[in-house]
Amino acid sequence: MMLHSPSQFTVTLLLAGQAFASTANPIIRGLAGLSYAGLRNTTAGQDYFLGIPFAQPPVGPLRFKSPVPWAPGNITIVNATLDGASCEQNVPFTNNKISEDCLTLNVWKPTNVKGKLPVMVWIYGGGFYQGEIQRYPGTYLLERASKIGKPIVYVAMNYRLGIYGFPPGQAATEAGSLNLAFKDQRLALQWVRDNIGYFGGDPDKVTIFGVSAGAISAACQTFYNEGQIGRLFRGMILESGSPTTLSAAGPNDPVRETGFQFLTNATGCSNSTSPFECIRNAPADVLSQANKDLFAVERYYRAIARAPTIFGPTYAPDDVYFTAPISSLMHSGKFAKVPFISGALLDEGTPFVDGPGTSIQGDQDIINWLTARFPGLYFGISNITAAKELLSLYPTYPAAGSPYGTGNETFGRGAQYKRFASLFGDLAFQVGSFITGFQLDAEHHL
Repeated sequence: MMLHSPSQFTVTLLLAGQAFASTANPIIRGLAGLSYAGLRNTTAGQDYFLGIPFAQPPVGPLRFKSPVPWAPGNITIVNATLDGASCEQNVPFTNNKISEDCLTLNVWKPTNVKGKLPVMVWIYGGGFYQGEIQRYPGTYLLERASKIGKPIVYVAMNYRLGIYGFPPGQAATEAGSLNLAFKDQRLALQWVRDNIGYFGGDPDKVTIFGVSAGAISAACQTFYNEGQIGRLFRGMILESGSPTTLSAAGPNDPVRETGFQFLTNATGCSNSTSPFECIRNAPADVLSQANKDLFAVERYYRAIARAPTIFGPTYAPDDVYFTAPISSLMHSGKFAKVPFISGALLDEGTPFVDGPGTSIQGDQDIINWLTARFPGLYFGISNITAAKELLSLYPTYPAAGSPYGTGNETFGRGAQYKRFASLFGDLAFQVGSFITGFQLDAEHHL
């Protein structure tokens, strides 16, 4: 599973920053008489609305269930002046409150909106086990857009992470609890479709974008109902991630089952006649700790590109996102064909091989690592043969490897560290972008 790609820093430069010089609350009058009270940044000329709920709290009987649209009840004004809680995770990026009740979104808009503006909807990365919208305010993104004469409305959403967003194992499949994180994201997009017009955005001009697991998420939204996405977005920007970066596993995948068995033991549900329901009803603090502890187990299995992970997409015949492996769905064209921009960093592989890179001295070290960590690396031949074929494409001298342009320096790592980093960056990130591009190009030339 992906950790944090350096590409996140590029995005953060535009998205990070705290608002200042706030004055009177702006009020947005929305659907069915519901109003939103936000904050105004007079210096930047921006209004922002924080912690807007788009789903009922996924707790109690709604834990491990598909998200249910938020109902205001007797509420007529939503207090959108405070951040909502971040979703349960092992180590959050910020000091924000952590809770299962986390399905909220933030909206940033220019104060004086004229006409309907294009909308950019951000999906954070973090390997499907970390992430929070508080890390990505829209101040600088809106400022940059305004300076180039292309103002926008910006939305960022929370979605469930770890076991809350991706309950593992066959039991989750039987309970209809697959791919909940993607369903959270889709419900947020439906909220945007229904409500963003009141904030000055154009619901017909929505672009979704994300980095790492956020880019994977954005791409996965195109597979909903075999591509029938319902005009929720018209394009996407994929940064260091693609639909083939992390393959969907089958519901009875042994790694997923390992995760489920770990949960049953950690929550005291191993002897239950209905372990999944027992886990669903576990005390919040017990399940939270189990989610954190499972992260340590996940480290053992973590890899990128066609490898098993405990957290991530799952396919099943009746699933609304993936009825088959992602590669099969792409090959058969069962996804929405929308314009997209895809990219990755020059030295994308270096941070992910930094640990094992200290001991990579020769070909066999790389082959051993690839065959152990990429069990999906077949190409119709044996893992070892495939690894050797790949390795033959990469020069052995350090100057040809990653970080590129740094000569023969190996930075205290193994002799083949830079060769390994170059191969890994291509395998994990670049290849997926090319596959996606080629598939879409083939669709246009049928």
